[in-house]
Amino acid sequence: MLLAANGLTFWQELQIAFSDIGIVPAILLILGTIFIIVEIFEPGFGFFGIAGIILVLAGMAVRLFMSKRGSLIIQFFVMLLCVSIVVLVAFLIMLHSIKKGRLSRSGLVQNSTAVPEGITGGTEDFTQLLGKVGRADSVLRPSGNALIEGKLYSVVSQSALIECGKSVKVIGVEGGKITVKEIDLAKEFI
Repeated sequence: MLLAANGLTFWQELQIAFSDIGIVPAILLILGTIFIIVEIFEPGFGFFGIAGIILVLAGMAVRLFMSKRGSLIIQFFVMLLCVSIVVLVAFLIMLHSIKKGRLSRSGLVQNSTAVPEGITGGTEDFTQLLGKVGRADSVLRPSGNALIEGKLYSVVSQSALIECGKSVKVIGVEGGKITVKEIDLAKEFI
């Protein structure tokens, strides 16, 4: 398995690439690899990914500039292969953690929002309408409008049809959806 005209094998080039590496290229390679791994676990291609790639390439360039033996091109690809294997292993660990659900319990993955469920920043809170009585301002088939406490709301009826002018009571609120049912006012307040 000869790689170059000088007769060195892959394993000899690997040994040359990492034997006299020096402190600066080693720190750059290790720090760059760590940054890339952090970027794998943190969504988005941002600071850590770009900085990691730059640090790895800088570490390889410094190492190859210091090299006095072997083929520089082969050593570059050997170091790139080693970094790629480490990153691939980290990626596979991340995929395995997601499948097992471990990553979703960590601080790296956000699985909820700060806004209460069913209510978004643009959704008005209609919970104060629960139990309130009003009248259908249009035919509810099952959706339409109802006048509740002097204000017009878009509502959905519990039954299939409520005629215009019939009394309704709010029985449910889910986000922006207000559910009403037809009532008989005479029986409701007895």
